[in-house]
Amino acid sequence: MPYLNSAPFFWGLSLGERFELTTTVPREMGRQAASGEVAAGLLPLIDFLRLQDRFERLGPFGIAVRGRARSVMLFSRKPIRQLDGAAIALTEETSTSAILLRLLLEHRYQLSPAAYRRGTDLTGDALLLIGDEALRFQETNTQYPFEIDLAFEWWLWQHLPCVFAVWAIRKDVSAQEKKELQLALSGSLGMSQSQHAAIAHEWALSLGVPAKELADYLGRFVYRFSAPEEEGIARFNQLVNEHHLL
Repeated sequence: MPYLNSAPFFWGLSLGERFELTTTVPREMGRQAASGEVAAGLLPLIDFLRLQDRFERLGPFGIAVRGRARSVMLFSRKPIRQLDGAAIALTEETSTSAILLRLLLEHRYQLSPAAYRRGTDLTGDALLLIGDEALRFQETNTQYPFEIDLAFEWWLWQHLPCVFAVWAIRKDVSAQEKKELQLALSGSLGMSQSQHAAIAHEWALSLGVPAKELADYLGRFVYRFSAPEEEGIARFNQLVNEHHLL
């Protein structure tokens, strides 16, 4: 996953020769998992929920935040409560966040947007961006006066962490390979937890954001889940099924 908030899993990740890394954004990751092109990965939560017949969780690992994420952003010309009938553009990269947006607009605020359109069209009423794309856009945004953090909106609504992705692996992968990958991820994550400043420095130039801000940004995320994150997953799953969004 080529985003800064995923870097702690891959910083110093040591894998054996049987594993080959590929780089892909969340929505494409879900497609590749469904088609059998990848055996394991940081699977967007909505795609994991769809693919539970073939995939299982790999350890307690994933990406979540308790409060603001800063990289799952709805850039809007109007306050969120005024987006009834709005045309909303959705980045091609998003999977889970597109569903999260629908839950917030249609069921938290009881709004009915006119359209959700894939792509980064800047002529509509609002634009959903995620990951590094969202971080970059915040630095140059002059078109959208309202910047809405969807993870924070979820936190205010549900009082639970917002879970974006979980590490998952195909059920038919051997037990030994599952164990090897889980240990490798645990080791890489343990190493990177004290290296946020170094990771941020590596990303600062390409993102156009000061390294200190990026280090603070990395510190917002939860990578080893505990009870609150599991409750967040369960609640998201419940809402998605209740409103037939899976």
